[in-house]
Amino acid sequence: MLQKIAQSTSEDVISLPRWLMQVLNLREGDAIKTVVEGQSVRLTSLDHFLTLRGALKDDQDFDQAVTYLQQAWDAWTTPDSA
Repeated sequence: MLQKIAQSTSEDVISLPRWLMQVLNLREGDAIKTVVEGQSVRLTSLDHFLTLRGALKDDQDFDQAVTYLQQAWDAWTTPDSA
């Protein structure tokens, strides 16, 4: 059984055990996006998104979609129960 310790910090850094970094194929300093869904945290590597973004750098529809998603993300608030 693995012991888990939760700690808070004011920095935008998530510390993960080495074994989990290996399972998730992450390296020190990798940028990730975190999504909280109920009692779960989902991690997504930003590399895949940035690769897509580079391929669509001149696509206005993609730019609009990203702007829409960013506005929706910024407007989203966590429910009091979370």
